[in-house]
Amino acid sequence: MKTRRAARPFANPQRTSTTSRFLPLAALIAAAAVGTSACSTNWIPYFARPYRPDVQQGNVVTQDMVEQLRPGMTEDQVRFLLGTPMLRDIFHQDRWDYPYYLQRGDGSTQLRKLTVFFDRSGRLARFHSDKMPTETAADKLIIGKKAK
Repeated sequence: MKTRRAARPFANPQRTSTTSRFLPLAALIAAAAVGTSACSTNWIPYFARPYRPDVQQGNVVTQDMVEQLRPGMTEDQVRFLLGTPMLRDIFHQDRWDYPYYLQRGDGSTQLRKLTVFFDRSGRLARFHSDKMPTETAADKLIIGKKAK
C-alpha cells in the first residue's frame, strides 16, 4: 500500500526564491511612491480643499468717514466718527492708528491704514490715509462675493 503525502495547502512550489517573495511588497512601495509624488503640486480640486474662513481685523473705515475729518476736531469727535482706535502707542499719545486687515480664504490679502495726529490741546492736527473704499464697496468686501 502506498501512503500519500499530505499536501501543504499554502505552499507554492513555484515561489521558492526570496526575491519573488518580496515582489508584491516592492510593487506596493513603488505604487505608494508614485501616488504621493503628485502631492507636491499646488493644484487641489475645489471639493478637496479645506475650508478657510475670511479673517478681518481692525477698524472698517470708509472714504465717507475720512472725508468728514476736519482739523480742529476733538478726540471725542474723532472717536465718535471713526470708533475706538485699534492701536494707541504709549510713546506717542498724540497718534491714533486705525488699521484694517482682510485675508480671504483664497489667500488674497488687503491692508489699509489711517493715522490720526492730535496737537497738545487734544485737537485733530492732521491725518494720513490710504485709499479707503466707499460704503457699498466696504459692505461687499465684508460680506463677500456671494452678497445679494
